[in-house]
Amino acid sequence: MSANYLNHIKKSNVERLEKSLWEQKRKQPGIAFPSATNQEHLLVIRFNISHPVSDYKDKELVRKGVMRLCKFLDRVDAKKIKMDHLAEDGDIKPVPLSDFDFSATLGFGMGFFEKLKIDPHNRPKKLKQMPNHTGLGDLRPYTLLQTDFIIQIGSDIQDVNYWVFQHTTARTEKAESTKSTRRLSYLNQTTPNGTDDGDVDIYSTISEWAAVTDIHAGFQRIDGRNLMGFNDGISNPKRLSNDTVWTTSEDETEKFRDGTYMVFQKIEHDLDKWRNLTVEKQEEWVGRSKGTGLLLGTLSKDLDRKLASDLYSENPIVREQAKKRWKKLYDEQKDPDKKFFDPNQRQWKDIQLQCPVWSHVRKSNARQADGAARSLIFRRGYLFIEGGLNGIFNSGLLFICFQRNIEKGFEYIKKNFLNNKNFPVPDQRKNFSMQELARRHEHGRYTEAELRRGAFGSYSSHKDSSVNLSRDPDAQNTGREGLSGPSELGVYPQGQFPVTVTHGGGYYFIPPIPDRKISHIGEQFFA
Repeated sequence: MSANYLNHIKKSNVERLEKSLWEQKRKQPGIAFPSATNQEHLLVIRFNISHPVSDYKDKELVRKGVMRLCKFLDRVDAKKIKMDHLAEDGDIKPVPLSDFDFSATLGFGMGFFEKLKIDPHNRPKKLKQMPNHTGLGDLRPYTLLQTDFIIQIGSDIQDVNYWVFQHTTARTEKAESTKSTRRLSYLNQTTPNGTDDGDVDIYSTISEWAAVTDIHAGFQRIDGRNLMGFNDGISNPKRLSNDTVWTTSEDETEKFRDGTYMVFQKIEHDLDKWRNLTVEKQEEWVGRSKGTGLLLGTLSKDLDRKLASDLYSENPIVREQAKKRWKKLYDEQKDPDKKFFDPNQRQWKDIQLQCPVWSHVRKSNARQADGAARSLIFRRGYLFIEGGLNGIFNSGLLFICFQRNIEKGFEYIKKNFLNNKNFPVPDQRKNFSMQELARRHEHGRYTEAELRRGAFGSYSSHKDSSVNLSRDPDAQNTGREGLSGPSELGVYPQGQFPVTVTHGGGYYFIPPIPDRKISHIGEQFFA
């Protein structure tokens, strides 16, 4: 069979499975389906209950409000909500949002359950507040805090996301009536004009009982790279069939089976500091070749540069041969269950030597190396660029991941790998290899124990100023800066401040769809 035919079969199977998941209407879309490559634009809306919940009426107001929101999303799914679309011939036609690969994903934070005093038996078992920056090992206090709700909207056109969130320009006269009348209309599940299907956007459904805290817009680059110029999120569990994302009957009660736990964090990149690093330093920081995306050590530097060049050769034969060679290596390395550093496989030896132990790829996914536990998450991140006023803008990553258990997924990776100041010693590995020790020694990095053993003389007799004799117990740590950057030298390689800063976010439970009706989402918390 030809490669093209096999790819066609594989694509058909994926499309068939994705269609089946849509039709089953059990798992919320926007997670495993549609594919993020088909949803180039994302809008994340976070909001809180806007008033104290002190009695039954307050609780019912929020409950009916959630139902109202979900009814609107149900109408979108049923193609009853349509958006005017300007065709190439100049004609304007109303089209369903499904034409834009649209999805909306609704999640609930711990505040929702606490404020409404939801019975513990009607709560997801493993949901909690996202810890502060010290609880997750980050360096700076968070500016984005946990919220009660999150809605993730995705589509292939940015305008669609904003239109679904809010596009009304005026309110009806009755909608400007007294607060008590508005509260009564929600309790009776009616809109200001007396109907039960008048909501036209998300904001209309939540404005009377919730307040938006923050909105974040993200996008995908068509080349799959992040703003730092590297292939991002290469190793990810299969999105349509895996045991990483969806809760099972062993995890939760039956009504919460096929749900998932979502982590949202906003991470800013200082691209000016990043650009000041040489390509070689950037590659060491990430652990991958910037040209090919392969792990450092997969090929020699010369062969890697040649392969990267051949991938864009004007000669179609050279380009096709390079693509086949690259894809074979790439496919092997993107398998999240494939160990990076298997001592029984000779081809991984050079990667272990050349890919720094403190690089991002080794700290973010230890791949069961040296006894590390299997801990996987399904990532669905989007890039962002904001501002631009007076030439000042912020950019980075809207980090979003899904898993059955946040503590065993995101938190384990964040605290034990990325932000573990002792990574990989002693928690993940007993010692550095001889080659890694040699590289550290080249930079004058000796532990106090090494110096005391007399490897390079005593403190008093040692005169080499390149040797770091700091007694700071953290000076020799390999993970001191966590996600902010590698710290094989015990200092920020890019200067005083980190290249990346995490601004915070939240933890949320994404419930399954009860009875195949999106309008019933949330009701399982009150049953």
